[in-house]
Amino acid sequence: MPLKTRGFTGKMRQVKIGLALGSGAAKGWAHIGVINALQRAGIQIDVVAGCSVGALVGAAYATSNLGRLERWVRSFSYWDVLRLMDVSWRRGGLLRGDRVFTQIKQIISSTLIEKGVMPFGAVATNLSTGRELWLTEGDLHLAVRASCSMPGLLPPVGYNGYWLVDGAVVNPVPISLTRALGADVVIAVDLQHDAHLMQQDLLSITPDSVSEEKSSDWRGRLKDHIARFTQRKSQQSPGAMEIMTTSIQVLENRLKRNRMAGDPPDVLIQPYCPQISTLDFHRADEALAAGILSVEKKRDELLPLVRHRK
Repeated sequence: MPLKTRGFTGKMRQVKIGLALGSGAAKGWAHIGVINALQRAGIQIDVVAGCSVGALVGAAYATSNLGRLERWVRSFSYWDVLRLMDVSWRRGGLLRGDRVFTQIKQIISSTLIEKGVMPFGAVATNLSTGRELWLTEGDLHLAVRASCSMPGLLPPVGYNGYWLVDGAVVNPVPISLTRALGADVVIAVDLQHDAHLMQQDLLSITPDSVSEEKSSDWRGRLKDHIARFTQRKSQQSPGAMEIMTTSIQVLENRLKRNRMAGDPPDVLIQPYCPQISTLDFHRADEALAAGILSVEKKRDELLPLVRHRK
């Protein structure tokens, strides 16, 4: 039977399940694997909120474009990622971001947040006030771009006279926004719990990925790749960009833990893919596999949320 709760009027109503998708750059494709696994398990999501890459995946899901996004990211090669990087010499960010967000507009054709099939919100950071801003209506693409604007990498986004940057600066896993959108039960997806592991590089220096290997057993491939990554990391000294990005992730991780202590999710899902660096967007197969596996590990906690349909 569907989960129900008694509302303010005393009448029974169906419990709303919300999904809070955290930041994580290229690891964010794990969100797609998580959503696919939840759907296969019979868990229907009613509300979705996202931060940074979580906002991108959440927007695709809320507008019924997740399948199109998955096909696009699975098609990436190392060189495709490089071609999407429009280096900028202007102040504000290392990349302009126009190429990738132009592609995203073609994949997510919806222009207004309100037109989605479920309530959606993206969290961004207001540089002028230092506070988080919840974008829950209006321009969908502006909301996603603002939430994804990693400081130093992508330029800030102008909005109502303010400059907005990545929501991860203030709220890396937007549990609070998910509840504000009406969720009674929140499933949070945290991609940065392994931030203490130094990233290999801002962008991988080799085009190899687990998805290109011959073996059909993705669990075995993932395990072997992580083992090789861990061994390689012990033999390398970190570079300047590596130190900067990992330091930011460590700070975000501390902020996230503090916020979760005061407002914990009902279920916490943590895909494990430390071998995926910040801009390794061509490793979608590995990220999706990690997302699927993380849901399987939480099967017992998720079972009460399954909605049996007639």
